[in-house]
Amino acid sequence: MATPSAATTALMVLLLVVPAAFAADYPITWSQGTSYDDWGSDKTLVAGDTITFTYGPTHSVNVVDKGAYDNCGSDSKKSYNDGSSKVPLVAGTMYFICPQGNHCATGMKLSVKVSAAGTPTTPATPATPATPATPATPATPTPGTPATKPTAPSGTNAATSSYNMNVIVIGGSLLLAPLFAFLG
Repeated sequence: MATPSAATTALMVLLLVVPAAFAADYPITWSQGTSYDDWGSDKTLVAGDTITFTYGPTHSVNVVDKGAYDNCGSDSKKSYNDGSSKVPLVAGTMYFICPQGNHCATGMKLSVKVSAAGTPTTPATPATPATPATPATPATPTPGTPATKPTAPSGTNAATSSYNMNVIVIGGSLLLAPLFAFLG
């Protein structure tokens, strides 16, 4: 069996890494005296995205459960204290606190809702069934007039679009990688 060339190996690695480029990173300055109550309200957070917390030496970030979040408890699932922490998001509600002194009690805590990859954050309103209309007779185009192209449906969800792009890239990677391995 032939060994893949360096170019083929590099291409295969690139095809596997490219889907990670579609994840979003949300920077946040983690500081005492700031309210984080509405921080995520204007964001569509999806599993695989990250939050990068930037903070000074008197702070840290703990990922905690709801009980520790509500009571500013010290039990943490994960702790960060390097001043710039990139935290990967998982589906569900995630809770973050600063465990230093009374920082959490004075508002240095954050909760965010994270959707599963490809899941819209707000449920779509079901359409009301309507009586089907009689289809119109298509018009005959006048010579020299360009045909009208159909438009994209309105209301396309960004999370769904991102999910579809990930499926295309991953699917293409899975199809092309063996081909390049075979050709290599």
